[in-house]
Amino acid sequence: MSENLLFEEILRSLRRSRVRTEIVMYLYKIYPNASYPAEIGRNTGIDPTNVIGGLRGMGSRFDAANSLLTQGVVEKIEREKATYYRLSERGKSVIESIQKS
Repeated sequence: MSENLLFEEILRSLRRSRVRTEIVMYLYKIYPNASYPAEIGRNTGIDPTNVIGGLRGMGSRFDAANSLLTQGVVEKIEREKATYYRLSERGKSVIESIQKS
């Protein structure tokens, strides 16, 4: 898949979900730091279950194919029995190119 086509897929995914958009914007704000779902939820006002859905996908409400992890926008970090999420380089460049336009 070309980088341009992938970029369009990511944009479409973000436009279709306020949850995914807010997660990405929060992670962009704290970049390069990582955060865990409950903290992301606290700082965005989104229920932690929905945060997990946006990050990884969950049932029919959050399609796993459009999840932030699957699209490579967010990366998962395992540390001392805890899972953290951080904006990837791809995610950072997507947000920066959106802000330029």
